[in-house]
Amino acid sequence: MTSLRCKRSWLALWAILLSPALAFGVSVPDLYDAAQPVESSQDAAFAEALKTVLVRVSGQRDAPARLGAALGNPRQFVQRFGVTADNVLEVGFDDVSIDQLLLDAGLPIWGRERPLTLVVLKLEELGGGWSSAESPPLDQARIANAARARGVPLMWASIDAQDQSLLSAAVGSSSGLLQIAQRYGANAILLGEGRRDASIRWTLASPDGVAQAGGALEDGAHLAADTFAQVFATAGSSLIHVSIEVAGISDLHAYAATTNYLEGMTLVRHLAVEQVAGDTVRFRLAVRGDAATLRRAIALDDRLVSLASVGSDPADMATDAGGRLAFRYQP
Repeated sequence: MTSLRCKRSWLALWAILLSPALAFGVSVPDLYDAAQPVESSQDAAFAEALKTVLVRVSGQRDAPARLGAALGNPRQFVQRFGVTADNVLEVGFDDVSIDQLLLDAGLPIWGRERPLTLVVLKLEELGGGWSSAESPPLDQARIANAARARGVPLMWASIDAQDQSLLSAAVGSSSGLLQIAQRYGANAILLGEGRRDASIRWTLASPDGVAQAGGALEDGAHLAADTFAQVFATAGSSLIHVSIEVAGISDLHAYAATTNYLEGMTLVRHLAVEQVAGDTVRFRLAVRGDAATLRRAIALDDRLVSLASVGSDPADMATDAGGRLAFRYQP
C-alpha cells in the first residue's frame, strides 16, 4: 500500500491558487482524488470516495444512483491510496477509468477548466452588510468544503465601501454583477443573502445568465456546480473537429504557450497546425463536445482573447469570415 503524498489543505491551497492576482478561470487540481474518513470499513470508505469523485467529475448529483451495480467494486478504479494516522482514506482514482465509467452510463464529463467564482455574503447575523474575505471562517469553511466536493473553485476578496455601493445597485442586474466579478478577476459572482439557518437566497451571475436557489450556506456551491455543469460538461465519446485561428503569435514563446495551453485542455484530444500566415496560426482541434463549449472553456482564461464583439452572447461562436473560431494571444 502506498501513501498519498498529495494531501493538501484545500482551503489553504485554493487561497493561494485563487488569489486576485490570478485572473479568471482555474484548472482544478485533484478532481479524481478524495479523502474519506474510515468509519465502518475501508470498503465503505472506498465506495463513498468513489461517489464523491463521480459527482465532481460528472457535475451530476445523481451520478452514483445512475451507475448502480458498477459501484460494487470501487477498488478496481483505484490508482493509489493510503490511510492517514487519523484514519482518513486518501485515494486517487484512475481518470481514464472514471471517464469511461461515466461515458458508458451516458453521463457527461466536466473537465478541469472551471469558472472562478467570487463569493459575497449579506447575512443578517453579520449586520446586513456585504462581505467576502471578512466573512466568519466557519461560514467560509462550510461553503468551501461544499465547493471542494463539487469541484467549484471559489475566491474571497475584501469588499470596500465602493464595492458595497456597487453591489447594492447591481443586485438584479446580470451585467452589473458581472462587472463586479471582473473587477476581482473572477468569471462569475455568487451572492448569498439572508440567514444561515437554511433561509439564504443565492444568486449566481455568469456570462450565461442568472440562476437562483434557496437553502443553507452549502447550497450556494451546489447552485454554482449544477449551473456550470449544464454549460461545460460534455456527454458522449465522439469527437468533432474545430478550426481556430489565433493571432498575435509573433515568436516561438507565444507559439509554445498557445499550443501547450490548448493541448492541456480537457476538451481537446488532439491538435494539429493547419496554416501559418504572418503572426496568425490556424489550428485544427479534435474536441469532445462542440465548438460552443470549447469557446466557453477558452473564455474562462485570459490567455486567448475572443475576437467576438464586446457584449455578444456567450453561446455564439466568435468566428472569422471562414467560420473558424477566432482569438488573439495575450501574453
